[in-house]
Amino acid sequence: MSNYSSEQELYPENCDEEMSILDILIVLAEQKKLIIGTVLLFTLAGLLYAFFLTEPKYSSEVQMMPLTSSVLDNGDFAVQMPGNIVGGVILSNATLDAVIDEFGLLKTRGGGSQSRITARRELEKDIKVDIDKNSVITLKVDASEPETAMKMAGFIYNKTVGTLEEMGITATVSNKDAYLEGAIKKKINEIEKKSSDGGSPKITSLLDLYTMLTQYDENRKIKDKSPMVIQLISPASLPDEKAPQGRGKIVVLSALLGLFCAVMLAFARHFWKSSDEDAATAEKKKRLRMLLRS
Repeated sequence: MSNYSSEQELYPENCDEEMSILDILIVLAEQKKLIIGTVLLFTLAGLLYAFFLTEPKYSSEVQMMPLTSSVLDNGDFAVQMPGNIVGGVILSNATLDAVIDEFGLLKTRGGGSQSRITARRELEKDIKVDIDKNSVITLKVDASEPETAMKMAGFIYNKTVGTLEEMGITATVSNKDAYLEGAIKKKINEIEKKSSDGGSPKITSLLDLYTMLTQYDENRKIKDKSPMVIQLISPASLPDEKAPQGRGKIVVLSALLGLFCAVMLAFARHFWKSSDEDAATAEKKKRLRMLLRS
């Protein structure tokens, strides 16, 4: 009984946990030069990348709000257009290709050329679309020159509005046209059948036909108009200073990545050295070297 009590005093319950933490600290202390060197190396690489490979650019923004109701008044109409559809149109291949062709982005700075897919991929990095809780859409375009950033933002907005107007006309008018065309044909056939049977068409049938023809004619007129799809809040403006590129974040993330890699490397190095003390592990290491050399 006394022996059991003495063992409890010598080996408390949290002994294993304390020793495991001490083992970790000892390994880190033994490999401190490796850890410090690796962290400094990654931090230096992050600094070089942030200050020499990331080019600060000018940013121009356009703010807009999609309409949330459909209104028909004196031939003018508005089309309901959710914000996510607007964002999808802005980043669509059709819009990106139009920007590429308009600003000659298939040519590289060195005078060469690149594929359209590569140009799209590069352009997507410079275009950001944000939709807040109030459905306000912010289009942000980055470019190396302030005039280019403003022109590109304005061009993308106009291109997006044109595409959405066409979609709005199709969604609002074309479906109704198809229904009216079928109803008009059906009503005409009904009147012709009544006349061929020797009777006269009813006044109500003629009035129905007149109403449908009038509606069809109104749709024809509506198609010649451009519906409102989004309301411009703030047009593209000329930026007067370069936008921050998050260089500080790049350096911090590089240092954290270096610390993670350094710790993993330190434990791997410690395990590799300490494994020589075990005969079985040493034999496995020897076999591994032979397999790698063969």
